[in-house]
Amino acid sequence: MEDGFHTVSIIGVGLIGGSLALALKKKSLTDEIIGYGKSEERLKKALAAGIIDRFTTSIEDACKAEAIVLATPAGVFEKIAKEMVNYLQKGIIVFDVGSVKEAVVKNLEKILPEGVHFVGTHPIAGSDRTGFEYARSDLFEGSRVIITPTENTDRSAVEKVSMLWEKIGAHVEFMNADEHDRIYAAVSHLPHLVSFCLVNTVSEIDKNFIKYAGSGFKSSTRIAKSSPEIWADIFAMNNENILQCLEVFSKKLEEIKQMLSKKELERVKKFIEKAKRLREEIDNIS
Repeated sequence: MEDGFHTVSIIGVGLIGGSLALALKKKSLTDEIIGYGKSEERLKKALAAGIIDRFTTSIEDACKAEAIVLATPAGVFEKIAKEMVNYLQKGIIVFDVGSVKEAVVKNLEKILPEGVHFVGTHPIAGSDRTGFEYARSDLFEGSRVIITPTENTDRSAVEKVSMLWEKIGAHVEFMNADEHDRIYAAVSHLPHLVSFCLVNTVSEIDKNFIKYAGSGFKSSTRIAKSSPEIWADIFAMNNENILQCLEVFSKKLEEIKQMLSKKELERVKKFIEKAKRLREEIDNIS
């Protein structure tokens, strides 16, 4: 198939994997979607929901595809890649949808055999909900997808994966994996950490206060509903960049703490005004 793949295996049929499956089917970019996972019960439900065309709990069967998408938590990519090694045919393209890129790209390029092409990708789309039950065929329309090729990445594989994302409505950008991880430590991983801390802080003060939370608290902490498994993996795999972000964040907290303790309200106003102005700029970014 010129614009897509005859058969695509989704390793981990959750929100992202399920949404990609629906998008590929909607745009006729594949003839068959194979769902792979450990739970046959969950896979049967995904089949009944029309997200996949067939399923398997055999990694060997899952490797009988032109393209394989790693859509599990990133912490198990390496384990899955090692399980796939003996069943992958030359020419197969493997790409992931994980939020951490440097460790993933480095590890998988070492593990996957010669002639099997790995492309690191990260769709900037999702939800605080998890599971294929929340999958949508339009999830990636208008979203950004970061692709992180290296000097070892097959150019034709990059082109085909890039075209696939564009065909389902995403805007593709290319960058180095280490740059990706520095950026997303700040704009994604740190906010999730802060959100988890904010909820736990209120709970520690008095967990009964949570029932009085209004829209501000709810919107600020929406992402605290995210998957613990997924985010623990991300924090571990992008540890150094996240710790650097936390250093800067701690300094900002100390700044505002000092202003408040000294009742320097004009400095507090300027602190808020700066954040307000920068936040408003985000809404103008396409």
